[in-house]
Amino acid sequence: MTEGTAFRKHGNLDGDRVGICVSTLHVTPSQFVADDVERLSRVAADAGFPSLALQSYWVTRYGVAETRKLLDEIGLTAGALEGAIRWADGPEAAALDADELLDLTATIGARVLHGTSMALELDSLPRAVEGFATLCERAKPYGIEVSVEHIPFQAIPDIATAWQIVRESGATNGGICVDLMHWHRQVGGPDFDEVRAIPGEHINYVQLSDDTGVPASSAEEYMVECLTSRPVPGDGVIDVEGMLAALAATGCDPYVAYQVCNPDMAAAGADGMAARLHANAEEILG
Repeated sequence: MTEGTAFRKHGNLDGDRVGICVSTLHVTPSQFVADDVERLSRVAADAGFPSLALQSYWVTRYGVAETRKLLDEIGLTAGALEGAIRWADGPEAAALDADELLDLTATIGARVLHGTSMALELDSLPRAVEGFATLCERAKPYGIEVSVEHIPFQAIPDIATAWQIVRESGATNGGICVDLMHWHRQVGGPDFDEVRAIPGEHINYVQLSDDTGVPASSAEEYMVECLTSRPVPGDGVIDVEGMLAALAATGCDPYVAYQVCNPDMAAAGADGMAARLHANAEEILG
């Protein structure tokens, strides 16, 4: 290693750049108050994280301009804004996401507007492609990338479907959000070759966590597990090193953030949780 050069075990996936979804530091993220946004953002900064992924409703409750001011004050950047969930219903629905979220994303300085669908089935895959293309086109003047997250049991159940939507949209600023737990639990299981086949420029967001390996029997059961019992990377059954190597092989340079939804860990102390995850980033990413 050349002196002064950070050693990167997995290409552009650099531990010094990894962020954290700040809401995961809260015991009950849906029941937060505005003061929690500042408190937990400071916890993340104190732990050494350089950036945050933020839920849109956290930003609007705290205040959009106030969020940007807070980030600037404590030396953090916004990597992703999460919350585009209507676009898969077609161009008109995508326009609603764009109207609501793009100015917000730009104001806080986030690189990625993260999207998914919480429906159990798509009304129409071609309409979802059109909706994604519309959202990406609206995002272009802002210099914002748009991601698609796949979730088992939901309308976009696997990485192949997410990649089909991105590919057929033709959007140069569109990409996939790879959540390690969702990828591991997708129908057919984890497939490194499938990941390596995706052009790196279309992998723009990676969410780090692990998986208990306990199978879920329904969307409801899986969602409860996702929101309550994610392990720290390396503490579950995912071949995290293998997945990071597969991602690095694509040449991708995504925004990377911890998405370890685990209220028991948060209840033991946000400071300790943030410190543990930051140490994990140094361990697995270098």
